[in-house]
Amino acid sequence: MYNKIGDDMSSKLLKAYEGKLIFLYGDPNKSIEEILEILFQSSSDNWSKDYVKLVHALKEVKHWYQRMEKLNFLTLSTFLKFYQLFQKDMYEKNDKHVLEHLKLNPNKKLKDMSEAEKERIYFVLLYQLNLNIYVFAEPFLHQSDSEAHRMLQLIYERIKKHQIVFLTSNYQIGRMEQMVTDVLIVSDKKIKFDSVSKICHYNYSLVHLKGKNYKKLKLSIKNIILKEQTDDEIVFLYCGKFHELFQVLQTVELEDVSIRKQTLEEVLRAKNI
Repeated sequence: MYNKIGDDMSSKLLKAYEGKLIFLYGDPNKSIEEILEILFQSSSDNWSKDYVKLVHALKEVKHWYQRMEKLNFLTLSTFLKFYQLFQKDMYEKNDKHVLEHLKLNPNKKLKDMSEAEKERIYFVLLYQLNLNIYVFAEPFLHQSDSEAHRMLQLIYERIKKHQIVFLTSNYQIGRMEQMVTDVLIVSDKKIKFDSVSKICHYNYSLVHLKGKNYKKLKLSIKNIILKEQTDDEIVFLYCGKFHELFQVLQTVELEDVSIRKQTLEEVLRAKNI
């Protein structure tokens, strides 16, 4: 089965995602729903059913999260009981251990919750739904490292059950890259699934080398993604420790060398994705 872009988006590809924590990277100007629409354009029945269920869940969770402001006089426990009534076919009722794990007091009123606590409530609303695919947008924006770690522990429980978890972020890409192992790049032009290590993990630079000796260097430098190359010039993305690259560069005399450190987002954009 193929989507409109021509990529194989059948249930076979769905299998490739199972058990992975994936960073879903799309156009920052597009909503999650728009990115998912591109991703799930498929004639596969299994894939389509998951897409419809996921989009419906995201819409419902947003709706209930917005209602929290009007129902802020309720305790968290009472609010979740209302939520469960409307999501009884999907909501997993054993949420007590989840609330305890995330340090959310069920007897505390919504109006007394901090921004970080409300963010974790939003996480619970989606996490407790019975889905094959989960998408958490900016889940750790107001969380400390310890709070984010507790949320990740729960996410890993989903992954162990072969469910798929996507994380998205426009504001904490650096933090995300330390958590995920794979990146799914979604744009109007292409859909590509790759490991973070191939896209550049932790340290990355855009390197421009000019000189007849650069070809000797190319063989010595590991973890490069080639962008452009001529007889006496090469431009590539380097993923690795900067000092290791510098040591290699010192071994050969070159006419011109320029190196610029990149963020993950810059690297992805530099690959014309």
